This record gives sequence, structure tokens and C-alpha cells, in this order.
Amino acid sequence: MNKTILELETVTPMFLRGADNQTPELRPPPFKALFRYWWRAVVGEDENNLRDKERDLFGNTKKRSPLSVRISGQASLPSGAYPPLPHNPHFKMLAYLPNLPNNNFNLTLVAPILSEYKKIAEIGFLLGGVGNRSRRGFGSIRYQSWSFGNVTQLQNQVFQTLNGISPGRFNQGTNEIQVASTIPPFPDYPVIKVVHFGNTLWPNVDALLHRIGQETHNHNHKALGDHDPRMASPIHVRIQKVGNNFVPVVTQLNSIFPSAPPHDYKLRQRDFINAVIT
Repeated sequence: MNKTILELETVTPMFLRGADNQTPELRPPPFKALFRYWWRAVVGEDENNLRDKERDLFGNTKKRSPLSVRISGQASLPSGAYPPLPHNPHFKMLAYLPNLPNNNFNLTLVAPILSEYKKIAEIGFLLGGVGNRSRRGFGSIRYQSWSFGNVTQLQNQVFQTLNGISPGRFNQGTNEIQVASTIPPFPDYPVIKVVHFGNTLWPNVDALLHRIGQETHNHNHKALGDHDPRMASPIHVRIQKVGNNFVPVVTQLNSIFPSAPPHDYKLRQRDFINAVIT
């Protein structure tokens, strides 16, 4: 077996829960789920072709995954409470907060072959998050070694990592990365369409979280997810550090509606994305 240690730091508050879904706890399952989700979103293959690869990487009910994930370091207890909804500041949840020494931690990956898992973990932390409200900027994590001097460097890193997992699938544009026009139609599960990078650097992460939360409230619509019938949002908002500032990274996935989509869902999604990245 081979192992690699990922030295991580929290960028935004993480609302994580244990097996009882109540007690705050930092556990491996959310990170395994993060890796599986974003690997599927990147490769974008037909589910019939995807199934065997996914089983070999992450296991299934009949085969155990060759990947083992362990958590170590100082992040053992949640360090405070934080409001997940900016329009309801009195409602707070226990969270692992950023910018505190006890909330840096290590993630150890153990597997016979680690090269693919390293790329998958990297794209998971570049585009995704863990815990409650992770699609709206919370639970953002980064490698302690990352040092992006500007948004272009960040975009280049994202593109290189995407291309390392699924070569030739993505093209770079101005402030965005798009799926290549030659790619076949999207499969019937969420896969990446476009990655948008913010136009403004924010010196305060709390102010950026408030902005994202407020725009989520302002643009409340079925096009951005719903609870009845349940549909997870196809728009993921992540916060990344650039120098001493912060920038939103918005990943737009293809929309899988449980019934007929709203006629204006593309416009609704575009308006929300523009409100976040502007």
C-alpha cells in the first residue's frame, strides 16, 4: 500500500455531523463522498461505461474500495457557532471555523496506486466543499501549499487538474472553463458544464459568504434546487483564497429535473451566477 498526506486548511466554516446527524464530527465519509461526486462530474461518461470504473475506484455493495481515508491533525472539536443563513443571523450552528490553528488538519490517502486519487482529491477541493451548505460556499477547504497570486493562476490550476482526470474534455475561456463543443450530449446525472471565476477579490470571507447567501435568498427558484420534489442545486459555489483575498468559484452542472423544467431555468441560473461572480 502507498500513502500520501494532504495538509489542509479550512477556508469557510464547515458544518459537519457524525453518524447520528447531530453531533459535530470530522469523519472520512464526507471526504470520500466529495471525491466520488466530483470524479463523476468531471468524467461525464455514460453511466453504463462509468459503472465499472467507479466500482474499481470507489467500490460498491459487492466490492470494497481500494482507497482508505484517515483524518489526523488538530481539528478535533468544532471551534464555534456560525449563521449559515445571512437573512437569519440569530440561527447558528456549531462549525469548524477558519483562521484558527486547531482547524488545520491532515487527510491521509492510502491505496495501492495513488496517482488518480491525488488528482480527484485536488479537483474536489478546488471546486467542492463538505458539510451543510457546501453548495453555497461553506465547507471550502484548500491545500496549505496552494499560493495563487491571481485568479488566472487559480483558473490554470483548475484546468490542469480537470485535464489530468479527463483529457480533452474542457477548454479555457475568459474567466471560465467550458466543456468542449465536441463532447457528446450530457449523461443523465450531474456533470460539469462551465466553471466560472469571480471578477472581484474580497478581502473579507465573511462578507463574501454573506453576499452569496443573500443572492441565494434573492434568487430563490426551482431552477436552483428544490425540496418538493427534491432536487439538489446544479450550481456549486466555492470560495478560494487568492493571495490574502477570497474569490468565488461557481461550477454549473447540467440540470436533472425530477419533472418538466421551468421554462426560464437557464435565465434564472445565469442571473444567480452573475450575481455571485460580479
